[in-house]
Amino acid sequence: MNPQPAYRTRHDRGAVLATHRHREAYAALVLDGDYTESSLDGPLPCRPGTLILHPPYHAHGDRFGRIGASAINIELSDETAARLVDGSASAWQVHDLREALDVFQRSPRELPQLLACAAPQAAVELPDWQGELLRGMDESDDDIALIARRLGVSAEHASRALGRSFGMSPRALRREARWRRALRMLRGPMPLVEVAAAAGFADQSHLHRIVVAHAGCTPARLRQQIKYVQDRGLAAAA
Repeated sequence: MNPQPAYRTRHDRGAVLATHRHREAYAALVLDGDYTESSLDGPLPCRPGTLILHPPYHAHGDRFGRIGASAINIELSDETAARLVDGSASAWQVHDLREALDVFQRSPRELPQLLACAAPQAAVELPDWQGELLRGMDESDDDIALIARRLGVSAEHASRALGRSFGMSPRALRREARWRRALRMLRGPMPLVEVAAAAGFADQSHLHRIVVAHAGCTPARLRQQIKYVQDRGLAAAA
């Protein structure tokens, strides 16, 4: 399947995009303005020259600044998409915005070379307790309010703070972490019932519901799609 041509997006000042997903892996290059992208990866400030790689089904929301922002977007090649194995988005600052725009418009296959010259861009540094709370939610089934109290934070404050930082409620963030873990495991041969248990879902039916809701297909079908992209990526890299 050939990637679709580059397309531009524009959002007015103060606009807010609720958390959403894109089925395909894609890259976004910010052309002007500013906004903050929030996801399980944390709040990411986006400004002219920021280039973000999004893996398939990555959940994120956007809050636009005082003058809005515009970006140009391209679907990632199978070779590049196959490298996004952990489900996280990554951000880069390009050296020359005009050169990067030309790559997006005319020669998207040169994206790896563009990234090789770009500087990694980190998410905003957050209070330590927020990271500890995320890890606690990911590593146990304890009630989120209980985990927050162990860290000396009220459940109400934790919910508000995580919503501002990550664009999702604590419960949604826990589901997102489990979904990402399941996506990684579906890259291998582990039986689906074991994937469900290892990813933290109640049972295989729970995994099935989440996969259908996020990917629009069954876990078995999603595994086939992932393998197809992996195989094409390996063939392209050979």
